[in-house]
Amino acid sequence: MGNITVTERKPSVEEYIQLRNSVGWKILQYDKIEKGLNNSIYCVCVEDRGNIIGFGRIVGDGGTVFYIQDIMVTPSYQKQKIGTLIMRKIMDYISDNCIDGAIVGLIALSKLDKFYKKFGFVSNQNNCFYRYND
Repeated sequence: MGNITVTERKPSVEEYIQLRNSVGWKILQYDKIEKGLNNSIYCVCVEDRGNIIGFGRIVGDGGTVFYIQDIMVTPSYQKQKIGTLIMRKIMDYISDNCIDGAIVGLIALSKLDKFYKKFGFVSNQNNCFYRYND
């Protein structure tokens, strides 16, 4: 992992589509992806030799509600703590920018329970994870 870099930036639409393809997620309309990325509160990209291999972002109102979205890591890079790097950057941003009592949430597959619980999230029966900033 010597060539891995983490940057706080929005990916291009093409990079975002590439990542979605790599993890098997449905591809959305180009203009809708662009609008969504532009409306993100915070984005973090992970690259290896200039190629995007991971991404995560926060959406919400920027004050009292923060939702973590699109945590993606290219399959050949999974199980190498890249998702953890992304979540640490996201949680640092939330820690620095949200008020006491803010709602921080995400929706994830139940197989990721342990991963998100490491960051203080608890889940409900619908695979929604919440954390209150106290």
